[in-house]
Amino acid sequence: MFGKRLFVASWLIGITSFAIPVWAAVPGTVATFDAGEDGFIGSTIATVQVHLANGGNPNGFVQIRKDLETGFDIGTQNSNWPEFLGDYAAAGINGGGFDLNVFNIAFNQVHFRFRRNVAENGWYYDFGPVAPNGNAWVPLDVAFDPTWSDLTAAANGWSQETGSPSFAALMGSVGWIEARLINEGSALAGIDNVRIVPEPGTLALLLAGTAILGRRRLARA
Repeated sequence: MFGKRLFVASWLIGITSFAIPVWAAVPGTVATFDAGEDGFIGSTIATVQVHLANGGNPNGFVQIRKDLETGFDIGTQNSNWPEFLGDYAAAGINGGGFDLNVFNIAFNQVHFRFRRNVAENGWYYDFGPVAPNGNAWVPLDVAFDPTWSDLTAAANGWSQETGSPSFAALMGSVGWIEARLINEGSALAGIDNVRIVPEPGTLALLLAGTAILGRRRLARA
């Protein structure tokens, strides 16, 4: 499986100088899911995930549904793309999100979630309830400062899970990026264009392609 990175010229300057020993997050990273799952996998035991080549925003996307025998939240996550992971403050990342298509019943909560690793909790931003909307894709984006104190992050809508590190410590060592969907009962949704960007305002240019210089395929770790 291959991942895809879309990048803008101004974001490339000096990126190679970041002294991050393991991960090196890159602003402008987008998982488009055009050719596959881009290293994303179901993030819970209740998630059944498949890749569909058409019907996304545009082209391919990942479809996730709930395994009703486990009755748990569902989501998709990536913990092996270096461009998604690492020190967000050093990389100048202060925004991100994903596109969502809700196919059958409403979700009570929709989270954009980060963790340092699978063994500990993290922080998430809740976009609130999202209802089916006629098979249309909805962009969900949030701005943040990776150096915020916990109080400032909470005041801006971020929630800290039990036992998680501080917001700044987490954003200084991101090891897990996730879109998580929460409801009771059956659920079917599409996820596309999971992204981290310098600022949400840059997203329109990034996705429209007006400032895109190229595309590079990255081997899945």
